[in-house]
Amino acid sequence: MSTMKSVLSDLVVSMMPPYMLSSGLKKEINAFLYGLIGVALAGFIVGWPAIATIVYLIGYVIWLLRRMDAMVHWLSEGARPAKAPPTTGLTNDMVQLVHREKKYSRKQKNRYRNTLAQFNSLAADLPDATIVLDKSFEIRWSNSAALELLNIHPDRDRGQRIDNLVRNPEFREFLHNKEEQEELEMPGTGSSADRILAVRKVPTGKHMTVLIAADITQRVQVREMRKAFVGDVSHELRTPLTVIRGYLEMLRENESLDPEVTEGLAQITAQSDRMRGIVEDLLQLSKLEGNPLAENEGDTLNVSTMICSMVSTLHESTDTHQFALDLDESLAILGSERELYSACQNLLTNAVRYTDPGTTIDVSWQTGSNGEAIYRVSDNGPGIEARHLARLSERFYRVDAGRSRDDGGTGLGLAIVKHAAQRHGGNLTIESTPGTGSVFTITFPQSRCITLAQAVNQ
Repeated sequence: MSTMKSVLSDLVVSMMPPYMLSSGLKKEINAFLYGLIGVALAGFIVGWPAIATIVYLIGYVIWLLRRMDAMVHWLSEGARPAKAPPTTGLTNDMVQLVHREKKYSRKQKNRYRNTLAQFNSLAADLPDATIVLDKSFEIRWSNSAALELLNIHPDRDRGQRIDNLVRNPEFREFLHNKEEQEELEMPGTGSSADRILAVRKVPTGKHMTVLIAADITQRVQVREMRKAFVGDVSHELRTPLTVIRGYLEMLRENESLDPEVTEGLAQITAQSDRMRGIVEDLLQLSKLEGNPLAENEGDTLNVSTMICSMVSTLHESTDTHQFALDLDESLAILGSERELYSACQNLLTNAVRYTDPGTTIDVSWQTGSNGEAIYRVSDNGPGIEARHLARLSERFYRVDAGRSRDDGGTGLGLAIVKHAAQRHGGNLTIESTPGTGSVFTITFPQSRCITLAQAVNQ
């Protein structure tokens, strides 16, 4: 019997892959074969070997099914070790494996729980309000700063829609706007209504969004003080500069002055004119900065005619540059004529001033793919190094300070362009490659675009 069992066991084992030959499986096979051989011998003795074998196999299958059902019941109740079912062989290996996995899972959960507790502790102490929103803008988590700045309680307001708690039209538009926007300046809520907040939106995985609101009251106050100071000083300088210029003109009309004195007066006049230009630009900047136009504010402007007029004037003053125009004559825009004229002219004069003779300047005024209006000035000049591009629209920033002063630039032209564009809801972008040329683009939103035919019908 032992020899028969050994032969059958070896036959069964040889039919199975090596990865299945665990100790529990071997014990299971041995127990099955011992029982099968015993039942078969007993069947031969009583004369019913086939019936005895079938009864044994049916009984063994039923026994296996009951063990599997006990395992499923144990697993469904949490697989607690104290309530593990009686096991042998392969099922014993399964129970031990479940125990190991549960032990490892408990360790991982504890590790994650500790990490999450540390993160919550750190995030709760952040000075900026931090709020986690789901795809429906319902609050999933917030820190203590959110209560201070936005009156959002970490426990009371969990599950509430944030736009029902922060009732600010600009905030609601910012929240639902899918286009990328750097930040929104808005007043705080509740006890922080006298503060100014900068709100940023950070999309995360699984349609979640993190809102971060920082208190920028001091920054805004400093900015307003700077604007007021620049505006007041510039305004106060206009009168003495006008007086100085008047007396200089009187002196230059005196023909009895020595040539050296006349030359000196000419230089003083040129510098006073340059200073007056800086003052005028500073005054214009102080009016533009942080003062956006209302959506329907402004006049209907025929920009293509305006551009043609500028190019014609530049042609009269210089014949060293060529202009290639690509203008949509039917496209108009709603805005301030003085401000847009200044912005468009600054880009054209800069292209002439800062490129070499023989440069071709392409000027385009067209509708973009999303219905926006695009004014673009590009050249094939020497180009600008990448390290300068981010700062070109800063006040008084110069790539080549000496050349800019020689050409009469104030260093405020691109700052005026940027703020004029922002005042009309648009933006200025600059692209340049040394040795290839530069592209300056102002993009205006579709809400400000109108065709001349529509303007006539209105």
